[in-house]
Amino acid sequence: MNRRQRIILTVILAFSVLMAKTAMAKDIVIFNETDFEIHGVYMSSAEDKLWGANLLEDDVLRPGEGLRISVSGTPEDLDLALIDDEDQELALMELDFREFDSLTLFNDGTGRFD
Repeated sequence: MNRRQRIILTVILAFSVLMAKTAMAKDIVIFNETDFEIHGVYMSSAEDKLWGANLLEDDVLRPGEGLRISVSGTPEDLDLALIDDEDQELALMELDFREFDSLTLFNDGTGRFD
């Protein structure tokens, strides 16, 4: 392989690694270990001023159930909002979805990232 071919190959590999880092897709599971229903799950980039669509649509996340969310693009600096059956909102800001695979919600308002 000549020098020019090695340079082209190096550039292609570097570009591939960069694209793999920025265009990552990952599934996250939200577990509802509370004793109340969750009626809304919203996600947006931390830079956005508005929430995205309700990921539950017309469904409800009941106690003991889980919801699988597919995060595509850059899975860092994302905000997540959860709305309960009394329209109270829990907002989790600037999450890095590269760091965990699941979020478990508890009655006392806390959560555990695994």
